[in-house]
Amino acid sequence: MEKFNIFLDTDVILNWLIKEVDQNTGFKLWKCPYEIMKLIEKNDIKAYTSITNIFEIRFVLRRKKKCPEINIRHFISNLYDNINIEIPDYVDLLTANKLQDNHAFDPFDSIALGIVQSMVVESTIITRDSVFKKLSVECGIKAETPERYMENHFTKIFDGIKNELY
Repeated sequence: MEKFNIFLDTDVILNWLIKEVDQNTGFKLWKCPYEIMKLIEKNDIKAYTSITNIFEIRFVLRRKKKCPEINIRHFISNLYDNINIEIPDYVDLLTANKLQDNHAFDPFDSIALGIVQSMVVESTIITRDSVFKKLSVECGIKAETPERYMENHFTKIFDGIKNELY
């Protein structure tokens, strides 16, 4: 079986960590990220994220979600156990600066894309951020929502859970 490489955006990791549900629709935002994490743990997928995404996750859990500090430490530790945490180097940051200069990326997204562009292995960005996804594709990087990714690459698993999403 072909091993897939993905770069997880902050929103997708948070969906999984806090079992997030869309308050308006009841859509289980966490379900496909959970399935992706199971595939990562089985080594069917190799996952990456950036240290800046870890910063953002920690911030959101502390300030917006009011998670207890012990839970935050546990969540972050779990990420380090399963996901390759990329630390941007000067080339990544220069690339991010150029991307942000040419496109409407926010700072975190420009750094993430700078990292993905400089990676040796081709990776797909997994995000719910429609602007980030669109701009990534414009820059030649594959980007999909967790649901589209599961549907396209792990169809049998997706077919088994798609009725559980609402």
